[in-house]
Amino acid sequence: MVNKAASGLTALLLLTSGLPASAESMGTGSSLDRRVQAAIYSPDEVFRVQTTVGRASLIQLQSNETINQDTGLMISGDPKAWSIGPNKAGNMVSLKPITDQEPDTNLTINTNRRTYLIELKLVKRKQDSTYLLRFTYPEPPKKAVAARRDPSNPCDGPVQNGPYQKRSNAESRSIAPYEGWDNGMLTCFRFTGNGPRPVLYQVLPDGTETVADMHNEQNVVVVHGVSRLFRFRLNGLLVEARPTAQVNTWYNFNGTTTGEIRELKHAEQ
Repeated sequence: MVNKAASGLTALLLLTSGLPASAESMGTGSSLDRRVQAAIYSPDEVFRVQTTVGRASLIQLQSNETINQDTGLMISGDPKAWSIGPNKAGNMVSLKPITDQEPDTNLTINTNRRTYLIELKLVKRKQDSTYLLRFTYPEPPKKAVAARRDPSNPCDGPVQNGPYQKRSNAESRSIAPYEGWDNGMLTCFRFTGNGPRPVLYQVLPDGTETVADMHNEQNVVVVHGVSRLFRFRLNGLLVEARPTAQVNTWYNFNGTTTGEIRELKHAEQ
């Protein structure tokens, strides 16, 4: 019998050891008078207010809070044992025990902003009582701010591949972009001046050309993708541009779609 009782007690202790604690939170006393207390507000905590017969206590809420609205609520578990009432603004609540015959109870305050859970407890010594309980409020978590994109770089991002290599002859240089780069997803070509813009082609892995899907942002052409080779054409003029970093597409180093080698004089790399 003794062993069974001990085993049952051990099992009960193990079972209850995993339960959350139910102790209330006490406000921190002021350095001038510990009966003036402050507590950090949390909706998941119960805060204790200790009182003595013949003494009044005050709960001070945030200045922009009030119980004097449609959502306002103030209710205690034993209203006959306590005198409880708010100020006109509805952001302060005074309370005083009426009896010393087991008046301990709880108080719930619901304002236009928060819900407060209070445990009211009678103590014998007035130096242990709470004359004032005020709350401080932690800063709400800040919303993540999206990284600002560099307006001068439509292909901004953590990855920057560039500058691109260009090749052209002396005549074609007039249609060549000033610089080229990509961010692994978009490709940018910057042009100078207001000269005629060439048609931009993206060279596919099989060597064929397709008009690049793109848009313009001021003097920058933004291609919706990356490629191992781009061609700019205007009438008989031709400029080619390719990235220096590896892109997971094919690049035709011969510079033609027939497999023949085409020579470009005065090429710049």
